[in-house]
Amino acid sequence: MSSELKKNFARRIAWFFLRTFTVINGSFSLKWSYTLGNLLGSSACSVLPPQRKIAMESLGIAFPGKTIKERKKITRGFFVFMAQSAFELLYFLRHMDKLGSVTIEGRENLDKALKAGKGVILVTAHIGNFPLMSVKLANEGYKVNFVTRPMRDEKAGDYLFNLRENAGVKSIFSYPKKECISGIVKALRNNEIVIMQMDQNFGSGGVWVKFFGKIAATPVGPITLGLRTGAKLVPAYIYREGFSLHRIKVYPEEPLIETENKDETILKNTITFSRIIQSWIEKYPEQWGWIHRRWKSQPPKHLSNLQFKVEA
Repeated sequence: MSSELKKNFARRIAWFFLRTFTVINGSFSLKWSYTLGNLLGSSACSVLPPQRKIAMESLGIAFPGKTIKERKKITRGFFVFMAQSAFELLYFLRHMDKLGSVTIEGRENLDKALKAGKGVILVTAHIGNFPLMSVKLANEGYKVNFVTRPMRDEKAGDYLFNLRENAGVKSIFSYPKKECISGIVKALRNNEIVIMQMDQNFGSGGVWVKFFGKIAATPVGPITLGLRTGAKLVPAYIYREGFSLHRIKVYPEEPLIETENKDETILKNTITFSRIIQSWIEKYPEQWGWIHRRWKSQPPKHLSNLQFKVEA
């Protein structure tokens, strides 16, 4: 079987399970979904050695003081959390009346930022059940846009797109880049919320700043768009604090530091938000995506000599 046929087969299987579990979650209790998530997450940790290895290596970079046993425990906890979160999200999308178990702490910070009338860029990370944050905010009456990558499987992508739309969350796809920027600017001019994540490897398109002490390629979109539009940048994240209980923490606006040099301005503000995100992960390590190669891209030699591209 060719590589392309294997990919198509895998996508069909994924599509089947996505539809099946969506229906199942609409028929059974959340407790059942948690139990199934625990079973599948534990199994995935055991049968996916490449992803388990990435998680262990990433944890070794972030928490060098932790023992192998401690890192294994966090790794297994993440796999379980990831599986449970998927079922949990589908459950809440089918039972919007249950969203009362998701609380918002610091809502006044978000409302204050919106009063400026220039829109809000909610800077967050792949921590907790992060799609649930957008669903909850939309359910509370906020105009919410979520910046996300388009899925390779168009059928599954369209299905998830419709689920978000039905929940009141607008999707802005990260590429084509021109359309993405246009969509974000339009939403901000309408004084809406745009949710953007700043915690994944960004190749050569951003800047390199320290993340858990090691240089990592970091996106700068929220910074450059904030400077361009005057939108308020508000840090926020969600974490699970118990069975079906989630808390969204919204911090006060983080004013952008402005210098005479644009590159210096971008670098300094990226450092600030990276440190904020790191502090969240330190509190809830089992709820962050360790199977992502966060430190994969390192700055080319010519960039290390350029000012304000790499954190000293």
